[in-house]
Amino acid sequence: MPPPVPPSGSWAAAFAPGHVTGIFEPVLAPSDPLARGSLGAGVVLDLGARARAHVWPVAPGTGRVEVSDRGRPASLPITERAVANLPGAKDHLVRVELVHELPIAQGLSMSAAGSLASALAAATAMGLPPEAAHAAAHRAEIELHGGLGGVPAILGGGLEVRRTAGLPPHGHIERTMFQLGFFLATTGASLPSPPLLSDPAFLERVSSAAQRWVRTLGSPPLRWDDALQVFERFTDDLGLAPSALRVVIASLREQGCRAAQAMLGNTLLTWAPDEEAEMRLLSTLRRAHLTPWRVHVGSRGAAPLTLHPP
Repeated sequence: MPPPVPPSGSWAAAFAPGHVTGIFEPVLAPSDPLARGSLGAGVVLDLGARARAHVWPVAPGTGRVEVSDRGRPASLPITERAVANLPGAKDHLVRVELVHELPIAQGLSMSAAGSLASALAAATAMGLPPEAAHAAAHRAEIELHGGLGGVPAILGGGLEVRRTAGLPPHGHIERTMFQLGFFLATTGASLPSPPLLSDPAFLERVSSAAQRWVRTLGSPPLRWDDALQVFERFTDDLGLAPSALRVVIASLREQGCRAAQAMLGNTLLTWAPDEEAEMRLLSTLRRAHLTPWRVHVGSRGAAPLTLHPP
């Protein structure tokens, strides 16, 4: 039976957007985890993860983190580690109510979004600055191999290019803002990141594929179509997509659409340049028994939310 909840405490809420990585090159040499991550580029989404954190002070060293996802107790090690990484977390009971708006383990940065939203909500409730949450979430992602740049990427919106790896100020990110929509569709089983991102052979394979293209990303403002072409080339060179996804990607490209794999997941990112091409795109996905959903380039990064008291 869990210990009783203390009678007083505080709460706060936060949002962090999802994100699709189109290309990445691992950077793991620095000893400081805040300087590790990746070079590359991706698109911040308008959907993501929302968290509400309730925080109570407890006896020093007896704190714990409890996480629920859509009202059910959940085992989310990266989110739990992110909150536990906050200064003073060991002296607090932190209960996080989390909602993921997109599928988990499908290349949509739900690990980064969930951990950052949770850490931001808990940090705000404890009176800590947002930078403490950024560092806590990035460290958790690096320590548990959840991602290599998702947290820095979702601190802002738009099409982001990671020119220097790591959490700012170690890392440097350039952003180009767009007001447009595109489609995502998932096929096959989930593709958890930790087994892949802890495999040296896989990381070397990624680096070999990325080095050919990551430095072809121009200076901002970037053209949307140019960025998607780079994502396509990385998809093809890495060769991670399952056969069913490769068939759909090839068909969409033949019809004048852009199509690439979300890294790391069995998710397709696709875009049509006009309404006629969009009709072909949707028809192709229906024939492949895929259900697409339209998303938009996100204009905001992770931040606390103002909500009515629970």
